[in-house]
Parts: sequence; C-alpha cells; structure tokens
Amino acid sequence: MVKNKRNKIVISGILIITVILCSAGFVFADEPDYSQWDSGGHYPADVMGTKLLTPVKFLIDKKIITGYEDGLFHPDRSITRAEFATIMAKATNNLAELDNMKNLEIFDDLSGYDWAKPYINAVTRAELFKGRSESMFAPGECVTYAETITVLIRMNANASSLAEGMAPQWPDNYIAYAQIYNLMGPVVVQDWNAPATRGDVAQLLYRFLPKN
Repeated sequence: MVKNKRNKIVISGILIITVILCSAGFVFADEPDYSQWDSGGHYPADVMGTKLLTPVKFLIDKKIITGYEDGLFHPDRSITRAEFATIMAKATNNLAELDNMKNLEIFDDLSGYDWAKPYINAVTRAELFKGRSESMFAPGECVTYAETITVLIRMNANASSLAEGMAPQWPDNYIAYAQIYNLMGPVVVQDWNAPATRGDVAQLLYRFLPKN
C-alpha cells in the first residue's frame, strides 16, 4: 500500500509538471553553438564576439533580418513598426500572397511605405499585428517592447489565448504571460512602452523561432 501511494504521488507530480509546461505554449530548445562559424565577412562586425553573435547569424542566414549598408547591425537602434512587421512576415513565412497584399487597403497611413505594405497587411491578416487604431498602423513609429512580445506570443494560438486572459486589458495580459513563463530570456525590460532595440528584438525572435 505504501509503495502504491508513493507511485501515485510521483505520477501525480509528473502530470502536474507536464500540464504546467504544456500550458506555456512555447518550448525553448537548447541553442546550437554558432560561435565557431566562419563568418566569411557576411556578418556585422559590431556583433562579432558579443552575445548577439548567435541570434544575429541565425536571423541573417534565414534572411529574416539584415544589417545596414555600412556593414553594421547597430543593436542599440530602435525598429519601426513597418520594419518589425516585415521581419515578422518573413519569420512566420507569411509570404505566399504578397502580390495580393499590395492591393489591400487595411490602413490609411501607409503612403510612402510601399516596400512594407504587403508585409504589414500579411501579418495583420494573420492576426499577429494590429494597428494603433482600426485605420492607422503608424508604420514610422518605433515598435515597443510590449508590442514585440505580444506579436511573438501570437505566433502560438494556444499561448495567445492563454495570454488574453491573464489580465483585464492589453498589454498587461501579455506582459504577465511573458513574465510568468520567462519568455524574455536574457532581455531585461525596464519600460515596456519604450522602443525595443534591434539587439533585444534579435535575441527574442531567435528565442521563439525553431532552430531546425
């Protein structure tokens, strides 16, 4: 009887842990070591030898994100909402109907952003991204940390559904979800409404994407 009770306790404990892990919606696999790759001169010099080397190499190789014309990544710079929408369309492979997305008139403020319009429309249609209002996307404004983690969580429908119920309103609900399940990893956020830096976005996106 004692042995059976102990077995039941162990099994119950395993089930509880399994439920907790599965409810998070995201599984972060061990990160492969890209630090020994031969850059061949294709990677920005300002990430070489830094903690950003692995995520930036991965994202550049996947053609998800790029450096600047000066050959640098500029990790401390911010990212506009148009740029982040483009990055996320590529990261989630929402590229199949880009030609059709050019003709959609979802937002009224995309004049001058023809290069980003199909990507913005694609991630909006995929319910990853939302405008600042029903008609305004604000493509030139900086994407915030709250918006960044929200879009990343929405990559997983189950996780997004759970996050929606974490608090009465956005972004508190998604922030709470990210904190409970430690989704930020090495990125420390002091102000969720502050512009997200390129370096932090690269680390977060790398953390959320499958590595194979």
